[in-house]
Amino acid sequence: MAGKPWKVLLAEPLDAEAETQLASRATVLRAPRGDENQLCELVAACDALVARTHTPVTRRVLAAGKRLRVVGIAGVGADQVDLAAAVELGIAVLNTPAAATEAVADLTLAFMLQLLRPVPRLSDAYRGGRFAEARAAPHGRELHELTVGIVGMGRIGSAVGRRCAAGFGARVLYNDIVPVGPFDFAAQAVEKPELWAEADIVSLHVPLTDETRGLVNAAVLAQLKPAALLINTARGPVVDTPALTAALQTGRLTGAALDVTDPEPLPTGHPLFSCDRCILTPHIAARTVRGLRRMCAVVDDVLAFLER
Repeated sequence: MAGKPWKVLLAEPLDAEAETQLASRATVLRAPRGDENQLCELVAACDALVARTHTPVTRRVLAAGKRLRVVGIAGVGADQVDLAAAVELGIAVLNTPAAATEAVADLTLAFMLQLLRPVPRLSDAYRGGRFAEARAAPHGRELHELTVGIVGMGRIGSAVGRRCAAGFGARVLYNDIVPVGPFDFAAQAVEKPELWAEADIVSLHVPLTDETRGLVNAAVLAQLKPAALLINTARGPVVDTPALTAALQTGRLTGAALDVTDPEPLPTGHPLFSCDRCILTPHIAARTVRGLRRMCAVVDDVLAFLER
């Protein structure tokens, strides 16, 4: 066909390169982020919908797309899409599962090191004129002497495991609901109770499903070592936020680092912001320059699907 035969609804902004590519081959409509009524109204005339991880693509939205053939998600997970409805309606769902692997694994390691070695606190003490005080007492533990427990040993989990085992010499335990491996680094598969009990650092890398929602709850937190650290770069609802808050406030858990939370974003004044041993970042694990480019490249797959 000549011209731009396709109409694509863009639910959230992408990077400049992806938007240019999309606009060169399709007519692009834009919807206010998160407004389901507007999505339903606009998608009715569109062949494709492209969104990111904060737009719920509900059954209602999918059903409103009378000519909708494909949904593209610029991100690793598609848990915000009603996949059952998409199957029923014959709508393909495309995402970018490998796009964020290295970026998320890097941030996970950064979290581990920052929890073990409180660089910001010591730097602030130095800036404040407390040089001698800051270095008077030893601090922290070394990663090579610790056991890292990885829950979910897929692309990202195994990338974290490789960094910990091959890069730092840490002992790596892992749990996955499906058989995985073998790996090119030392790692031992264990059941979750053993992982909870033995890990000095627990790192979560599971998708959000009915089975993983609330996976780390008060009962699990009670099984962790008191000196344990928890890292979540997966999905916020995998962790029970009130239970984690209580564990940090009471000292039951030594520290946590969260790139994702439930709710997201946390409301201003949430008690987690006051926990000295809790690092919070605004869901940016995948947002390196190259990571974002790889996620936004889903537009290429969407256009190829429409043109085949």
